[in-house]
Amino acid sequence: MKTLASTFAMASFGLAILSGCNMPQFSAKRDYQKVIPINSQVNVNAETFNGSITVTPTDQSEVALVAHIKSHGYTQEEADAALDSLTPVIDTTASTLTIACKRRNQTLMYSDSVSLELKVPASWPLILSTSNGAVSTTQSRGPVTIDTSNGKIEVREAAGSLQLSTSNGKIIVENSAGNIQASSSNGVVEMTNCSLEGKCKLETSNGQIKVSFSDRSPIKLDASTSNGSIQFNEADADLTKNSKTHVAGVLFGKANGPIPASSLDLETSNGNITISTDSSIPKTTASEQTAVGL
Repeated sequence: MKTLASTFAMASFGLAILSGCNMPQFSAKRDYQKVIPINSQVNVNAETFNGSITVTPTDQSEVALVAHIKSHGYTQEEADAALDSLTPVIDTTASTLTIACKRRNQTLMYSDSVSLELKVPASWPLILSTSNGAVSTTQSRGPVTIDTSNGKIEVREAAGSLQLSTSNGKIIVENSAGNIQASSSNGVVEMTNCSLEGKCKLETSNGQIKVSFSDRSPIKLDASTSNGSIQFNEADADLTKNSKTHVAGVLFGKANGPIPASSLDLETSNGNITISTDSSIPKTTASEQTAVGL
């Protein structure tokens, strides 16, 4: 009959195997590169896991792909062999290019990853998805949809509609124009120097929202926070509601004037909202510049 001590010892031994000896100890890396010539505009869908996606523009009618692949195994041979199964699968139709990186059939002991670098014609629509990793785009001119479960999203110099979502990470949108929808469950959302079109919304469950404008076209504004404050320059706003946690009205226009073509909805559960403009920044006068030698 087993004693309590012997039972505990066997359980501890089993846990030791699971937590230590049974972990894959070997890894392998490979960079996969491919240029995909395409004669006409297509939607580009890229999907990966445990890795980042970076998209930059090209003036060629093609998509250039670099995939950084890392695999693991209980032997070096197993890790090396896994690289082939992690190589991106590429499928092209008349309207869509799909680049898909799929996980192996594996236990939770593995931590394979594939990061993607893409060069895509600026006007082509993008749909980008990763389970754990950052996603960034630069100078995109078509619609962009980005989804990551854990990672930062950065979009710069975009000129199309944006649909951005991360469950845990910061979202940054800079020097862009269009309809912008950005949502983070846990992270700061920042929009800087953007020109809005249509109904735009920035939201986060836990984090600050920071917005700044250089374009002073009238914008219908609704900003709310459950636990935080809203900071803005009152000279830039004509408000119909103004409390510590909820502000509504029109930026750069009159609340009782023509309805603005664009609107901005800002919402956070836990965090401050900051709205700044060019006029919010103290200006240095000519006499002050002379005095400090500027």
